[in-house]
Amino acid sequence: MAASFASAQRVAVKHRMKNKDPNPVADLAPVADADFDAAVKTLESTTMFDDEKRADALVVVQNAIDRMALSNEFLAGMNGSTPAAKIAAVHAKFPVMRWYDREFDRIVDEFERTEVTGEKPAVWYIYNMGIVVKTKTCAFGIDVCHRQAPRLAKMLDFLLVTHNHADHFNMNLIRQMNALGKPVGSNFHLCARWYCRELEKTFKFKDVTIHMTAADHNKHLPWAVTCFEVVCGEGPDAFTIFHSGDCHRYDHLKPKGKPDLYFGHCAIGLNFMDVAQKTMPAKLFLPVHHQELGHLHSIWRCVAFQDEPLKIVKSLRAAGFNAAMPVWGDRIV
Repeated sequence: MAASFASAQRVAVKHRMKNKDPNPVADLAPVADADFDAAVKTLESTTMFDDEKRADALVVVQNAIDRMALSNEFLAGMNGSTPAAKIAAVHAKFPVMRWYDREFDRIVDEFERTEVTGEKPAVWYIYNMGIVVKTKTCAFGIDVCHRQAPRLAKMLDFLLVTHNHADHFNMNLIRQMNALGKPVGSNFHLCARWYCRELEKTFKFKDVTIHMTAADHNKHLPWAVTCFEVVCGEGPDAFTIFHSGDCHRYDHLKPKGKPDLYFGHCAIGLNFMDVAQKTMPAKLFLPVHHQELGHLHSIWRCVAFQDEPLKIVKSLRAAGFNAAMPVWGDRIV
């Protein structure tokens, strides 16, 4: 039932978008608060490997997402100075925003309380392509885009941004990192230090090594994305994270080693099977950039979980690779 509902929903949305309907999801059935809250509880009590257990809950959440009409600017504008009454009104109107904020609060709480002693870091998935990482020596984020992101400025030692698109960074967080004198690695000049427009560059922070390489976003934006291969620790037990942002070409992925985690865009045209078989010998593949709220009523609309990411996960597993689809708030490691 979940699959058939999701399929009908996607057909309706795509039909309206093709016909340039300004509100392509206006007549989708509303989601009752109780149903949405139950779906969130299911997601919180399961893991990113529990696809079947999460299926019905993800359909409920996706329906609620599809009914929204937000933008990246709207999300960024809801910051620490936004009156509580406005936040409450948004939460009441859009249950997805309650989940969006609830999971961020949960991550911040876990992030502060978690102590890492070995080489394996703690990694959380925030939203879109954002992750935060805590190692035994430092903490950092990649593509952190969330309205509450500035709360992380004092907790992070450095920040990495794959490219200059608003769904991959929060400018207020970057300003605070700059004000605190903390490094921000990017390929655009809004960031201080670690600026890179070269095809390849390497930086180091304590015992964390960051390899930066350039990649195409799409055929219209060549070399617009910086991929980050982050090696946490040193020696044979070092843990490696490879994040390719909105890269759409498997042959532009150039890891120096065998990453433990690979984060890639699930709907930019990147062929994950080619990635796994030809260029990225990762131990775990994580297709992300689903359930993104800033492209809801455009040709770049966020994809439903069954459109691409779950297909990618299932095909990779069938071919013998390890893959999972995280949702907001999931702890990856």
